Amino acid sequence: MDGGASLTYHRFFMSRAFPKLIVAALLAATLATACAESDDEGRPVTYSLTAKQNYEKGVAELKDENYAEAKKYFQFVKQKFPFSKYAVMAELGVADTQFAQGNYTEANESYKSFARLHPTHEKVEDGYIAYKICQGYFKDMPDDLWIMPPSYEKDQSAVNDAQRELNDFRKRFPNSPYQKKVDEMRKEVLKRLVDHEVYVALFYLKSDHPRAAALRLEGAIKRYPGSGREPELLTSLGETYLHMNEPLRAKETFTRVVTDYHDAREARRAELYLEFIARQYGEHPVPRVIPTDAPAQNG
Repeated sequence: MDGGASLTYHRFFMSRAFPKLIVAALLAATLATACAESDDEGRPVTYSLTAKQNYEKGVAELKDENYAEAKKYFQFVKQKFPFSKYAVMAELGVADTQFAQGNYTEANESYKSFARLHPTHEKVEDGYIAYKICQGYFKDMPDDLWIMPPSYEKDQSAVNDAQRELNDFRKRFPNSPYQKKVDEMRKEVLKRLVDHEVYVALFYLKSDHPRAAALRLEGAIKRYPGSGREPELLTSLGETYLHMNEPLRAKETFTRVVTDYHDAREARRAELYLEFIARQYGEHPVPRVIPTDAPAQNG
């Protein structure tokens, strides 16, 4: 090939190929700039080309407890691939990351939003989303720290919230694979609520308000069935009735302990109370009668 031909070939190549090379180089530079950034702690985050790759990176970072990086990848998938199935999965990944970080209120909002937007998603239908919401409320309950008052002395609104979600889960997802874990949480929640009622009842009893104490114990028995604390609550209630000089109600209550919970340790105690009532009041104790013509006391 002579010099003229070489020059002609070179010009042809440059006119056709060089612009494409420049475009490719510019595109690569743009992608490199767009796909490399830092997380909140200054560590590099390098994005991949596909939604699947970025989602899997987010899952890996979440597993390694690198929450800032995980959230970056999930958010990237949502923003750059909004119509991909991985965008929905990344939405759930964000919620799981918030939960793993201990941001339970924020995570619950994300889970609830996911359930509203994707009501037929498998993670909604199998109870996973509802289970995580239950977990969030459960973990938000006050802790028992030795330097603080016991949890049963504190406000119970968070415990009541957890109970509401757990009860709702049991109704909506009776066959869910998460049912066993929900039952375990519910047992602890009921324990907390019963502890609080006993604490309040004891306060009333010490303040010489036995009727108020009885009402708290009665309410606990009715509101928290399945707590496993029924024998204890009934025995305390029977003792409170005796303190109120209402032997018939006390006898009925202690009889219920012996009949319904004969294997409980409180059953023997209830039997002793029944023997005492029989000796003190006879086999058919008469309930206390308040005279209707008793003179009213002035304040």
